[in-house]
Amino acid sequence: MRKRLILNDIRKNRLFTAATVAFMTVSAMLFALTVLLSVSLLSSIQTLMEQAETPDFLQMHAGTVKEEEISAFAEAHPEVEDWQVMPFLNLENSKISLGEHSLADSTQDNGLSVQGQSFDYLVDLTNELPKVWPGEVFVPICYRAQYELAPGDVMQIGNRKFTIAGFIRDSQMNSMMASSKRFLVNEADYESMQKEGTKEYLIEFRLHEGTDTGVFENAYKEAGLPDNGPAVTKPLIRMMNALSDGMMILVILLVSVVAVIISVICIRFLLLTRMEKERKEMGMLRAIGMAKGQIRGLWFAKYVAFSAAGALIGLLLTGLAQKPLTAQMQELYGGVAIGGWTIFGAVFAVLLAEGILLLAIRRILKRMEKLPVLSCLYDVPEQKKGREYRSYFLIAAVAAACAFLMLVPANLYYTLDSPEFVTYMGIGDAGLRMDIRQTDDIAGVTARTAEQLAGDADVEKYVVLKTRSYSMGLPDGSTSALTVEEGNHNIFPVRYEKGEAPKGKGQIALSALNAKETGLTVGDSLLLNTEKGAERYTVCGIYSDITNGGKTAKACRIADEKAPVMWSVFYVSLKDHVSEKTWINKYQQPEIKVTDIADYVKGTYGQTLKEIRLAAVVATGISAGILFVVTALFLRLTIEKNRYAISLKKAIGFCSRDIKRSYRIRGFLPAFFGIVTGILFGNTCGEKLCGSILTSFGAEGFSFVTDWRMVCFLIPVTLSFAAVAAVEAGIWEIKNIRAFECCIGKE
Repeated sequence: MRKRLILNDIRKNRLFTAATVAFMTVSAMLFALTVLLSVSLLSSIQTLMEQAETPDFLQMHAGTVKEEEISAFAEAHPEVEDWQVMPFLNLENSKISLGEHSLADSTQDNGLSVQGQSFDYLVDLTNELPKVWPGEVFVPICYRAQYELAPGDVMQIGNRKFTIAGFIRDSQMNSMMASSKRFLVNEADYESMQKEGTKEYLIEFRLHEGTDTGVFENAYKEAGLPDNGPAVTKPLIRMMNALSDGMMILVILLVSVVAVIISVICIRFLLLTRMEKERKEMGMLRAIGMAKGQIRGLWFAKYVAFSAAGALIGLLLTGLAQKPLTAQMQELYGGVAIGGWTIFGAVFAVLLAEGILLLAIRRILKRMEKLPVLSCLYDVPEQKKGREYRSYFLIAAVAAACAFLMLVPANLYYTLDSPEFVTYMGIGDAGLRMDIRQTDDIAGVTARTAEQLAGDADVEKYVVLKTRSYSMGLPDGSTSALTVEEGNHNIFPVRYEKGEAPKGKGQIALSALNAKETGLTVGDSLLLNTEKGAERYTVCGIYSDITNGGKTAKACRIADEKAPVMWSVFYVSLKDHVSEKTWINKYQQPEIKVTDIADYVKGTYGQTLKEIRLAAVVATGISAGILFVVTALFLRLTIEKNRYAISLKKAIGFCSRDIKRSYRIRGFLPAFFGIVTGILFGNTCGEKLCGSILTSFGAEGFSFVTDWRMVCFLIPVTLSFAAVAAVEAGIWEIKNIRAFECCIGKE
């Protein structure tokens, strides 16, 4: 009997059923997508790192390397499982072209490499080790789509041409956040190309499981081994790989949570409407002896069936939607396998979403206990005005949520794409960046460049910053490696969340993540081990920096000139009349890479921007769809409830056009006010929400850079169009209501 009652109810109330299942489906799909994408991303990165055998610690070095010293260090440290020295031939970007595209404007350090001997393998698109023949080259996979490359195309380096045999995945340098890219060539070709670039080395270690990479890095520094370049740990490699797609997943998670909240609100409204409409039927069931618990169970069983349908449809749509969303994961990491854990995670997410909705439904159904038998036997009373207004308030709330969902990812994309984002990269307001490449004479090149800039009439101001690595002693007695950028930080100051830039000896500023990890704040002190011994420095400021794992420091000058310079960077501002392109060409040299700051940011976060843009498009489609469905649905329900009153108005002379005009106003105005409210919340609460997420990456004090064209025009117009279309769809039934219906009475 229960099954028959449920089926009859579904046939009688198709609109209610379809709307309820739709909300359950959207909630299930979004929750499942979030989990599926998260599990797929982490598992694919982990799979690639296992297949490539990524090193646990990597030290880049420009200069000579004595392998016997590294061997002795490795033998003295039992935590070392294996080690190797990988050569890397750094090329001048202006000499490189891929197909018809020059890499002259590339922000990456591009170079040639050979296959790893013991680990750190470069794998092809099947995640196997490719065979490289003389005259062939395998290109980093990130360049395939960027430059529209295919096997058989030509890569030219100077006067030398190579045939692109395929593409490789580099577990270390797949992400554009990694500053270098490796091209795989034959060993004989590598040796023949030595004059085309400058040689660097990757000193790599595989460590036994459970080894603290931070402690090992500090031990490496204290041993005085080659360290003329940046050091990278495996956790940092994993973070850089995950960041771009991870931002998209966070946006979808935000959409999922808000969508579930909207679904709970909408289903609550639908359920209360149904309960009010079917009071008489429930009274009859009570009158024939059915208990309140039995009636409530009958209703709950019906919504369990709706939930099952929503879950199945949601899983099906998840399978369809995940393909375009995982396209970049597939490109970069290959192994986006939909395996056991992935499927389990998606199913669990669906059950979680449906469980939340069913708990809310179960709570609402308790209202049945307050319905007396006798009152249920009378006709349904006319809906009270206060209750009717709830539907319009609901439309406003849903419109606000939809505007919020559209605005937040769009604002996040625009912020990352803006020049102002350099503030969160530990860079001041400069126009150009000049990187001194890793060479044996980095100090000499730096000095000559500084002298040249000092005499350049086109330069308005400049600063040179030298980066060195030191051992830092903390108040609790522990030590760790600290990367310090030395120079005058008041010429192009960054924004300090606490304190100010270092102005003299004995002062040091820490990045937000460094300060958080060490527990230090403004006014605290730390020890730096220099040639003069341990020297005390006072923390004068805390700033944002999401580069180098978010762990950097700034000082004017450390009294240890013998410490090797890892890299040198010039920041330059030109006078207004100077052509930036001409000036860049004048200074661009094999030892110097000159980059526009805006291009540097885009080159570093290009992948992240692409993923956030995709997430913003998905959020826009879902938001507009939700607003349309909710507005149309509730207007339709309101009209059904007021069918007698509408018929009466037609009987006394009102036409459909007049009645529609009234409902247009009642439907669109709440939506419009909701859109405005959502935009305001998106620019305030949304900013704080994104800030709390980006703080974990080192972006302290994050704030949106707002595109007012989007805020004032694009989002309002898009959602207003959806609202207008929904209103027209919702009031369509008015023309079918006849004047004589009021003479017959209500059903």
